[in-house]
Amino acid sequence: MLMMLAFLVDQTQQLCCPQFAAAWKKCISQRALWERVREIFHQFEVTSMQAIYEAVLSTRKPPLKVLWDS
Repeated sequence: MLMMLAFLVDQTQQLCCPQFAAAWKKCISQRALWERVREIFHQFEVTSMQAIYEAVLSTRKPPLKVLWDS
């Protein structure tokens, strides 16, 4: 059931979210997009998926709070 919900959310984003579409276009493949999303999610404290997509689309350093410093 959880997989069906994840699939539904993914399909809804693809159809309705212009930021998702732009990020997908920038990353060329869906796999590259999800790797970039995963990277941002693990490195920064994010408040929303919109913030993640903005970071993917940004050519500058994203305005996100770093979770930890090396």
